[in-house]
Amino acid sequence: MLELASQCRNFNAFVHVSSAYVNSWRLQADEIIYPVKEDPERIISLVETLTEKELDDMTPELLGNHPNTYTFTKQMAEHEIQNMQARFPCSIVRPSMIIGAWKEPNPGWTISKNGPQGFLMGAAKGVIRRLPVGRELIYDYIPVDIVVNQLIVAGYHAGFTQTKEVQVYHCTSSTRRPFRWSSVDDKINMYLHKFPLKSAVWYPHLKFLPSVTWFRISAIFVHIIPALILDTVTRIAGGRPILMKLHRNVNNSLGRLEKFIFTEWSFPADKTIQLQKWLLPEDQINFNVEIKDLTWPEYFDSLAIGVRRYLNNEKMSNIQAARGKDTMLMVLHLALQAAIFSLIWYTFACIVGTSMSKSMFIVPLSYFLFSLL
Repeated sequence: MLELASQCRNFNAFVHVSSAYVNSWRLQADEIIYPVKEDPERIISLVETLTEKELDDMTPELLGNHPNTYTFTKQMAEHEIQNMQARFPCSIVRPSMIIGAWKEPNPGWTISKNGPQGFLMGAAKGVIRRLPVGRELIYDYIPVDIVVNQLIVAGYHAGFTQTKEVQVYHCTSSTRRPFRWSSVDDKINMYLHKFPLKSAVWYPHLKFLPSVTWFRISAIFVHIIPALILDTVTRIAGGRPILMKLHRNVNNSLGRLEKFIFTEWSFPADKTIQLQKWLLPEDQINFNVEIKDLTWPEYFDSLAIGVRRYLNNEKMSNIQAARGKDTMLMVLHLALQAAIFSLIWYTFACIVGTSMSKSMFIVPLSYFLFSLL
């Protein structure tokens, strides 16, 4: 892309989309380009000459402090941009975790299943019931419309000022409008039942857990066993079982994502704030990159609608039918819980050889133990 840009006539500006996590070994990263360990030309040469096995063996050494090849190659790309800064104006925009739209084209608009919208999608279906998160950690989420606006403004600023030094902008929220899951913990299930899905397979209920280990234990009871049962029923009925595959993919990805789930980063965005102030008042409205008015609980209310409409393809016209099904699923959920605890009660009484009235304590004890999962 850089070579192509260098051959274009009247080329005004080059904008590169990087990532806020490109320097993820630093818990606080500023809007600057940090030194790179490897030479990009050497890496290209290695890829072209070594076998896949040889590359796999060398990868840990090459990555150094990088958690994966994504951030590793992103950092090298930033240095390639910097090498071209004398030839044409360049800007680098580093978004954090991109989520559904705040305002444009519609509040909650999304086509991505990554991040919280993916969680909400699975939870609304009733198949994702537990998530490992740090409730009090700051998670750096940024709405997609803010990212798009910042890419436009960064390019315009570079072309207008004709700067000879590459400008780096953090498109982030951690230092401007920090998000913690504790701010929506008591509301998350309200969102699910306020905008339920007609296509839900079970009664939605999402609970946050403080570690991946705790999640894996809980998942055996609330994800794996129900998935095995439902997939078996689906297979007998002639359908295509998908739940075990879904949960297998989730479990496999947790190892790669654990560092990002339970690490808090800080990304100062002073240059982004100045970029907003540089715009004319009218442009500040049309190409807003400021998030000081973003209220996270209200945003998630809109995101729940967006997930319903754009990811699950359900129109708001069927909301009443969906709420009726949600009520039916709640009754079935409570009935199943009553049946399970009754079976535990009866089994315990038979095993210890006592009457059910004398072993009644096993019901609240079982409920308490299950509530920990």
